Amino acid sequence: MSEVISLENSITSRFDSWVKQHFAEGSALAAAKKAGVQSFQSLGLPGKKSEAYKYTPVTKLISKNFDFDQEAVIATWSKDSCQQEFYPVEDANHLVFVNGQFIEEYSVIKSSSQELTIKLLDEQATTEHPEILEHLGKTNGISQDPFAALNLGFFNQGLFLKNAKNSDAQDTFIYQFLDASSSSPIAYPRILIVGESGSRMKVYEKTFIKGEAKTLNISVVEAVVKSNAEVRFTKLQNYTNEAFAVEGIYASQEKDSRFYTNTFSFKGAMVRNNIYINIDDENCEGHMNGLYQLSGKSHVDNNTSVDHRMPHSFSNELYKGILDESAKGVFNGKIYVRPDAQKTNAFQSNNNILLSDTATVNTKPQLEIWADDVQCSHGCTTGQLDEEAIFYLRARGIKEKRAKALMLNAFANETLQELKNDLVKEEIEDIITNKLG
Repeated sequence: MSEVISLENSITSRFDSWVKQHFAEGSALAAAKKAGVQSFQSLGLPGKKSEAYKYTPVTKLISKNFDFDQEAVIATWSKDSCQQEFYPVEDANHLVFVNGQFIEEYSVIKSSSQELTIKLLDEQATTEHPEILEHLGKTNGISQDPFAALNLGFFNQGLFLKNAKNSDAQDTFIYQFLDASSSSPIAYPRILIVGESGSRMKVYEKTFIKGEAKTLNISVVEAVVKSNAEVRFTKLQNYTNEAFAVEGIYASQEKDSRFYTNTFSFKGAMVRNNIYINIDDENCEGHMNGLYQLSGKSHVDNNTSVDHRMPHSFSNELYKGILDESAKGVFNGKIYVRPDAQKTNAFQSNNNILLSDTATVNTKPQLEIWADDVQCSHGCTTGQLDEEAIFYLRARGIKEKRAKALMLNAFANETLQELKNDLVKEEIEDIITNKLG
């Protein structure tokens, strides 16, 4: 326990001097950041007995691998090297983060400001857009998870996205560039999304890492989905063997809104995804889709929550895992149906295939229901490939390796159904196929 407290003190000891260096004394943004650090100190880092992090010893791992007292090193990603990684889509927004900071001059913005507001999330933005302070840190992330609170305290140069009412913005691609060439960076990227009434927004996030050192990414995406709006957020996690990440997506939904998350995880030393959806009004839809296809010693932990607070809403959650070699997967999914959330339909499924005797998965789907007029179900499966099906394919002239790949592709494909960008979908399909050999 003393080691945990020591690490917490190490993380927060430089906060006061850091916040004075980057933010005006007494500003509303500085106050929000101080509230984030206070929440982090109140929650504390997860210890050995933490149920939420039972199978992912994140505190031990970051204590062993990262020095929070080190000075931040200036990243060496150039504008050209970043833009070379852009998807070849001209009619889209391409937004760049380097070591956790949004770099507007590296980005390419095609949406008009009347259609989509894209702003550096700083003190000037909070003055021009007072709604930022209405929403920043207000989802249940900072009250439940210390890393969401830590991000609120330490993010610098975040990103604010707001879709105008009834607009259908161009696709937005967000690129996270981490420079591990000379040190082990600790990054705190933050994105605040507001989908105004009747609007549609699709956002895709991808990360690039250069260098051999370890990286730690503590990221947060907050989404406020207003009445009859739709927000889709897709995250591609194909990191290095030295990459550690605790990444949160926190959404609140108003009446008649729709929110979709797609999370595709393929590699990382330790990746923890916290995805919480609050359904705060009637006739909402919340969707979570995820695939973790892992090999080597990769470890991915998906922790999800859908909180139905009002009636006549629907949620659907589908996560699938394919694990080989010594990889480890964790799934902990919760559905809450509050007393006022009558006529709720909520479904959750987690299915896993283990390709080796040394791969492991820990899965725990949960339902907590306080309403009586609902339709809810949850379930999980863990097993190996069907030998009879493989035999059936081989009897028709398909080699064993190809037969297994066909079956695993079919298993994974269901999680791609909500992807609305063909380039991103093709890239993920290629990763899946290549990993299957």
